[in-house]
This record gives sequence, C-alpha cells and structure tokens, in this order.
Amino acid sequence: MKSINNPLTLVLLIALVIGLALVSSALQGPSAEAEEPDVARELIPHVVFTVGPLEVTSTVVNTWAMMLLLGVGVCLAGRNLKLRPGLVQNALEWIVEGIEGLIREMVGVEDTAIFLPVVGTLAFFIGTANLIGLLPGLKSPTPDINTPLAMALVVFFSVPYYGIRTRGVWKYLKHYVEPIFLMLPIEIAGEIARTFSLTFRLFGNILGEEIIISILFVVMPLFVPVPMMLFSIFTGLLQAYIFTLLTCVYISGAIKAHK
Repeated sequence: MKSINNPLTLVLLIALVIGLALVSSALQGPSAEAEEPDVARELIPHVVFTVGPLEVTSTVVNTWAMMLLLGVGVCLAGRNLKLRPGLVQNALEWIVEGIEGLIREMVGVEDTAIFLPVVGTLAFFIGTANLIGLLPGLKSPTPDINTPLAMALVVFFSVPYYGIRTRGVWKYLKHYVEPIFLMLPIEIAGEIARTFSLTFRLFGNILGEEIIISILFVVMPLFVPVPMMLFSIFTGLLQAYIFTLLTCVYISGAIKAHK
C-alpha cells in the first residue's frame, strides 16, 4: 500500500469534516428551530416495530442503516481502486495504514494480516457509529449501552482467540495460573473488568457528549450547531481511536503473557 506523505490530503480531509458539519447543521437547523427538542426523547432508544416477542429499537434500525451505508461504500470503493489513487482511496489507504501502524507498535508484530480484520473492523464500525448521527434522520447507536457492550464482547472473545492462535492452547491457558494457581480468579476478574471498562468508557463519553450538545441546542440553537458538531466529530473519532488502541493493548497482552 502506498504511503501518504502529501499534506494536501490532510487539508482536504479537514475541509471535508468541516463541510460535513456545515451541511448537517444546515439540514437540521430548521427543524431544531421549529420545535423545542426533547433531550430525553432524543437520547433514549424507542421501539420502532416488533417481530413476534422481539422489539426492534431505533438503535438497531440506525445500526442497520449504518451497516448498509458502509457496505455500499465499500463496494463502490472496491470497484474503483487505482494505482494512482484519488482523494477517497488516498484517505482510506491512509486510515488503513494508520491502523496497521498502531497494530505494529502496540502488538509488536510486523505481520498485521491476522489482526487487521478484527481491529480494523472495530475501528471503522465505532468511528462510523459515532459520526452517523450527523446525517439527518439518523442517530448514533453508541449512546445506547448495548452497542458499546457488543463491541467490548467482540474484544473479550478476540483476545483469547488470538492468544491461542499465536501461542497454542496450553501456553495461553497456562498464563492464568502463573506464577501460582491463586492468580486464576484474579486474571478472570481482570478480563471481565476490562470488558466493562471498554463498555462504559465508550458509552459514557459518547452519551455525555450527546447530552451536552442536546442541552446547548436548547439554550443556544442559533450559535451552537457548527462548533458543537465539529467537537462531536473530534470526540467520536478520538473515542474510536482509544477503543482501537486498547484492543491492540489487550491482544498484545494475550500473545505475550509470561512469554
């Protein structure tokens, strides 16, 4: 994959982010002024429809819409790959190279092929989930605790998978009882605790940001939208980066534990 050294790409990406915030603000502005927003209604998921005993909430619907957009985007981007990439391909290559660099640095391996599918998917999914609320008619699924919990469970099961795949079953399981058997409950408690930590870190930060933005929209609807949307983009991407970083740290611990 070709390295991206041209600063023009970063400038264009920043301009694209600012443009997204401006367009989103323009599209959402009239409705925000026309009727007083209900903060609780905006943040709490509601049931859209039911399938037998199953209730399908707005979080699920927004997640489906996000997955559809990602799927269509990937198909379109994959059909137009070129040796001399354009802006979109250049940006995507830059993001993938950044994720690969993070894996090399934190996990300590040169071959990132076995880790990239999970780590890269988490990064793209969480980043998109945090930003999807900028599109009119859609809400970010991450302020619903079920979404961060699902992402944390993916990490919870991925860590032993990679540990066993790289070190073997016995060598991986042995670290739970080293240096003494009494470490077993402590190690298990630690893995459960970090799953909850991943969940509530992502959930709490995104929910807190959504609450602040919703309150400020009520107080100052004419002045807040664009700055707060830029802040929302920054926070959403930062939280996706932190989640990805911690995933790499946990995977690194699994494949190097008591080596």
